[in-house]
Amino acid sequence: MSEESENQKLKRKIARLEQTINGLEQKMKKVQQREELLNIMAEKSFAGAYVSQDGKFKFGSWNTFSFAGYTIKDLLGVKADSLIHPEDRDTVKANARAMLRGERTAPYEFRVVTRGGQIRWMLETVTQIVYEGQPAILGNSMDITERNLAEDARRESERRLVDIIEFLPDATVVINCEGEVIAWNRAMEKMTGVSAKDMVGKGNYEYSIPFYGDRRPVIVDLVLKPNEELEKKYLGFDRQKYELVVETWVPGIPAYVWGKASPLYDNNGHIVGAIAVLRDITARKLAEDALRESERRLSDIIEFLPDATMVINCEGEVIAWNRAMEKMTGVSAKNMLGKGNYEYSIPFFGDRRPVIIDLVLKPNEELEKRYSGIDRQKNEYVVETWVPGVNAYVWAKAGPLFDNKANIIGAIEIIRDVTKRKLAEEAVIKRERELEIKSNELEELNTALTVLLKRRGDDRKELEETLVLNINELVIPYVEELKRAKIDDRSMTYINILESNLKNILSPFSQRLSVKYLSLTNREVRVAELIKEGKSSKEVAELLNVTESSVNINRYRLRKKLALKKQDNLRVYLTSLP
Repeated sequence: MSEESENQKLKRKIARLEQTINGLEQKMKKVQQREELLNIMAEKSFAGAYVSQDGKFKFGSWNTFSFAGYTIKDLLGVKADSLIHPEDRDTVKANARAMLRGERTAPYEFRVVTRGGQIRWMLETVTQIVYEGQPAILGNSMDITERNLAEDARRESERRLVDIIEFLPDATVVINCEGEVIAWNRAMEKMTGVSAKDMVGKGNYEYSIPFYGDRRPVIVDLVLKPNEELEKKYLGFDRQKYELVVETWVPGIPAYVWGKASPLYDNNGHIVGAIAVLRDITARKLAEDALRESERRLSDIIEFLPDATMVINCEGEVIAWNRAMEKMTGVSAKNMLGKGNYEYSIPFFGDRRPVIIDLVLKPNEELEKRYSGIDRQKNEYVVETWVPGVNAYVWAKAGPLFDNKANIIGAIEIIRDVTKRKLAEEAVIKRERELEIKSNELEELNTALTVLLKRRGDDRKELEETLVLNINELVIPYVEELKRAKIDDRSMTYINILESNLKNILSPFSQRLSVKYLSLTNREVRVAELIKEGKSSKEVAELLNVTESSVNINRYRLRKKLALKKQDNLRVYLTSLP
């Protein structure tokens, strides 16, 4: 019994031992699988893994320090801090201890020195483990040199961008995708009165407060988050894909502001933020308003001008077409304003063509030759021509329009129907031609009359000479005989008068006196003749059968008409006359 009992006990022990061995074999398989998985992870992971114990490397994956030119065999047994840049060793130790104590969770960065003496950057985390039954440190590291270089390049690029933005003449703000301000330049400080140090880094629409007094999305936000309702609040909003342009009144400045916003991209074409450029256009806006008001007043003036008037801009578009022009052409302003492509020439010539107003903006010698009698003074034109479209002769004057900086901004043309005047001028020309013909005819007639009058004068002279000759030969001798005869005084007086008259005929004193002094009456001429002969007032009165006072009146009038002074003798003056 006892021997059998011992055998059974032994069998049970063997069975339990076999179970234990089987369990250990299963555990060994799991450990082997785990070790294989860890080896695979260590070999395939992009991050390096190492184990340090007592401050020395005990294990490491192939890529732990391959970037530094070392294999793990080169480093086994080497001090773990031997690769760390001397300036970073104390910082690395402090960060590692903090992480091992659970005081730090974020990876830390430091520099290592490669086999070739170059500097590389590493990112590392550490944790406590047990390795081969002893406390150890498991480290995970990653070469981040390229990332850091890229980050440095990005920061340098951002710094240069900030420097450029800082000195832009326009107010400029830049936000990242989180809506935080990363640039706020000097011009923006000047526009808003808010310094960059008080704005950079702020989010939650902080940048809208200086403009509108509250937090709200503005144009720079529409680049990152389009919002149709917000876009409708802006007048003159223009979107071109991701770029936005707007003009609006900003009460916080206060000013009219032109703004342009667009996205910022990284090297891969991803949007990383947005930039907005703002410009105070109040002066321009007020100038535009003043210009519009000036144009309105000019339009009102043009509208009521009596002459047909039109105005075009530099693009050849009609911007004014007054009532007189409507009346002349039969085309209303609403059907002409805004039209280009020589639309305004159709009512005049039936087709599209450049006309005199176009010469102001684009001089054209060939076009000028089409107009007869065109007069050009610098850039002003005056012309008269027949216009078939309005069936009239027109006078037209065209000149440039200038802005307040003397830049040409358009042209104006005034047209006047001169058909009546033209027809009147043609009638005058026709009449002048007829008068010229008549004048030539009269000139010929005058020549004939001159010849005739000359002949008549010659005949008269001949007659006078014959008369004088006959009187001297046939009359005077008998008068002399009568004077020698014995006759009474009265008869002698008559004979003397007869002799005097005959002498006047031979030497016509009275005729010459009448011609020289046209205001003398016949009685005054007769009195002058008798005074010249030496007759007294009494004798003249008897001869003319008038009173002596009447003769004295005639003497007074003679002196006055002959312009004689008191001291002048009337008879002496009359005798001196040729």
